[in-house]
Amino acid sequence: MLAAGGALAMIMIDGAGTVVALPTIQAQLGLPDGAQQWIITVYALTLAATVAIGGHLGDMLGRVRMFVCGVVLFAAGSLICSLSPNLTALLCGRIVEGLGNVTMAPAAALIAADAFGPDKRGKAMGLYSGLGGLAMMCGPILAGALVQLGGWRSVFLINLPLAAITLFMTRVARPHAGSPVAERFDPVHAVLLVAGVGSAVLALQESRDWGWSSPLTLGLLAFGIVCLGIFVALQLRARNPLIDIRRLVERRFAAACLILFCGQFSVTAQGAFGAISLQRVFHFSPLSAGLAMLFFLIPLMLASPLSGVLYDRFGLRVPALIGLALASAGFFLESRMLPAIDFAWLAPALVLIGAGIGLALTQTYTDGTARIPEGARGRAFGTLDTLRQLGGAIGMAAIGTTVVGAERARLAVLAASSAAPGDARSNLETVLTEALYGHADAVRQIKEAWPSLGPALRDSAARSIADGYVVSVTVLALGLVAVGWLLRFQAEPVRAPAPKTRA
Repeated sequence: MLAAGGALAMIMIDGAGTVVALPTIQAQLGLPDGAQQWIITVYALTLAATVAIGGHLGDMLGRVRMFVCGVVLFAAGSLICSLSPNLTALLCGRIVEGLGNVTMAPAAALIAADAFGPDKRGKAMGLYSGLGGLAMMCGPILAGALVQLGGWRSVFLINLPLAAITLFMTRVARPHAGSPVAERFDPVHAVLLVAGVGSAVLALQESRDWGWSSPLTLGLLAFGIVCLGIFVALQLRARNPLIDIRRLVERRFAAACLILFCGQFSVTAQGAFGAISLQRVFHFSPLSAGLAMLFFLIPLMLASPLSGVLYDRFGLRVPALIGLALASAGFFLESRMLPAIDFAWLAPALVLIGAGIGLALTQTYTDGTARIPEGARGRAFGTLDTLRQLGGAIGMAAIGTTVVGAERARLAVLAASSAAPGDARSNLETVLTEALYGHADAVRQIKEAWPSLGPALRDSAARSIADGYVVSVTVLALGLVAVGWLLRFQAEPVRAPAPKTRA
């Protein structure tokens, strides 16, 4: 259990640490506008494209072997990130971290489930979830302290001792390895999935620079759609598919996939741009930003058990619809209150979002797999997880593109209003962009040469991020309507049939 908990802690702390460290990473590496999004997107994209593959390989090769490989991969990726001199190296490290995540996370859950024997799996998973919740709560605070005291590289270096402890505990505990399943793994299917998802997300995120009518954008989108189309056709014919696409015709399973997609679409960008806005707009320190994120995390944790109570009484429909409605209202409030630059108005929005996501997402895996035969639940779980991670990758790309596009438009207007001559105006726009992303020389130049533009620059950042949150509101509202329609006849939770008794 401690070994599985150590792996979960690495994932949670790394995720929280990366979003808290984003503004510092961008400023110290001198990254251009929009580049910081790739630090999150490439990780989410790796998860979306390979999470089903990781679970499949775990079934074939054994959970302990895959768990150890995953921990080593995650530690190696963290080391690469901590030593990165530029964005390219950092993105490579994030990809390796993502591969480590999808390799060790499914195995960690199975190891935790077997920690106390078959008759106490509920207790084991409760303890495992509790460790995850504790890591989620402490992650932003620890990450903020690490960034503030040791720099952004320490956020990744902390994973190395955690990985060493996890490997040591694995060796001492010698968890049950499970029985490898003799299944055929087709690498062509995996390549098609990775190529399709990667091409589509790349086209979406880079469309702000290339333009939607660019041959490169349209070509990548077309290539991604073709790859995914071939992948779907092959999966429908496969005996042991990576993703159980046939299940999507079932209303409850489709609803669970949609809830996870919409929720992760919004919450991934909320984590990244929430941390950015707290530091860039409100001028919070990394530690203060980590503490402020508790306004989102505490309601999320408190809403999770309430979601279980509502699910047992009413089924998935009630907690899902209430949760999506609360999250949508929270993002709407955040989009309206962020330009006011007053955290007292922003905190209620974070509470609504956290409570809504906790209510909506907690029981989706339970309900989505409840009617599926025991032997097919692992594949169904992988399908749900793939759709969830895909939502995160697409959400980060779509919302990030919206935010950067809005920033560029506002900064161009701001530079034009300065009454500077043509060349100077173009230079001012560049300086404003660099100052917005925390480049020290540009910030100093704005303070010395254009001090009146400082408040306007802050307002531009707030309004641009608020525009991105409008995308979240739209997706959650559409998801609310679609889920309500899919679950319109569900009045009771899905329960396993009672065993028959002999007369």
